[in-house]
Amino acid sequence: MVGLIRFVLSLLVASVLGLGAASPSMAGVPSGTLSVPLGGGESYIFEKGDKLDEIAKRFGVTVKAIVKANGLPSSRRVIPGMVLTIPTTPDAISPAIAPKIDPKPADGKVIYISLSKQHMWAYDGDRLVFDFLVSTGLATEENPNRVTKPGVFRVKNKLPEAYAGLWGLRMPYWMGIYDAGDIENGIHAMPILNSGRSVRWRVGSPGSYGCVVLNTQDAIQLYRWSTLGTLVVIRR
Repeated sequence: MVGLIRFVLSLLVASVLGLGAASPSMAGVPSGTLSVPLGGGESYIFEKGDKLDEIAKRFGVTVKAIVKANGLPSSRRVIPGMVLTIPTTPDAISPAIAPKIDPKPADGKVIYISLSKQHMWAYDGDRLVFDFLVSTGLATEENPNRVTKPGVFRVKNKLPEAYAGLWGLRMPYWMGIYDAGDIENGIHAMPILNSGRSVRWRVGSPGSYGCVVLNTQDAIQLYRWSTLGTLVVIRR
């Protein structure tokens, strides 16, 4: 009986969305999920026993974003059978996951960073502008938190040069992106010691104290191209 109700509900939703009753795109879709766009995102049929936090984790978004996208009450009560919109806009994405976002012209300028590949791509809409190697945070036994955090951020400030008193480093072409405790992590050129000697982390391999570091000439180009508010997507 439950299966029949779910099938009828699927037919009703398909009818509203203009889909065929036997749409091939539905094949292999996990129970409760509709793989069709709805309101600028994906959709999910809420079933008895479902929990919003588990759905949010599954889709890599925040619970707050789901509540807002569906106009849910403060109690966050969802009636089984309700079709939830799962938003896919950058501000809805859970900072812990940062999945790939295919660039679109409407996105404007976006910087993508892969921690596993130690690589950066900068897009203007769907046009690739820069393709650089980077060096991100390297955790050590003494400093296990020296890592670059995956997430979706924006360039929050820009300085010709910032100074890291904790490490005694000057960081040219600084672009701050997120807070890391009492300090801020960002994107910058190869740092400079107080003595004036440059620090040379090998791009293409982790090595920094948590920031995203580029060769100086690459950092200059990125700094001049980016603007405050430029989207920065860091993923594993």
